Amino acid sequence: MKQLKLILATVLVGVGFLSFMDDNQAAEIGLEIGNEAPGIHTELIDGSSFNLSDYRGKMVILNFWASYHAQSRMNNFHLNQIRSDYLKQDFHKGQDLVVISVSLDRFKSPLNLAIEQDETTEFKHICDFAGKDGSIAKMYDINNPINILIDGEGRIVIKDAEYSKIEKSLSFLSAI
Repeated sequence: MKQLKLILATVLVGVGFLSFMDDNQAAEIGLEIGNEAPGIHTELIDGSSFNLSDYRGKMVILNFWASYHAQSRMNNFHLNQIRSDYLKQDFHKGQDLVVISVSLDRFKSPLNLAIEQDETTEFKHICDFAGKDGSIAKMYDINNPINILIDGEGRIVIKDAEYSKIEKSLSFLSAI
């Protein structure tokens, strides 16, 4: 039964990928799989400028998380491993992998402590300290932590809270 579910999930993910692989169509900006991800232009928590469009040509994991959310913290360990495994990988419609961490925190101290403890200093960290009411969280309609995989053309490949589904998608895209 477990193998059947895995096969079905793989087929569905594959169909999703194939549904937007036509290079001739301009992607609509939106939040659905195949849409171009909405643009983000802000500052990283270190004060440097950030523009999501600067990462065109790269695979991007947009990781919405919070330092107070236990599952997010556990996922940081796995995202570190995924980043390490796929950092310099060639993908269909993208090269290399970048993790962009968008925190839903409201307080700086616990966020900085979590970044240090979870060893995610290599991620690009964004936080407006407005929680779920922040402009990016609202733009992406985020109410709970989630990962969004964006391909090198800026299109949303998959949205899921489970790191394992993101990893399966990266594996699939690196094999094409």
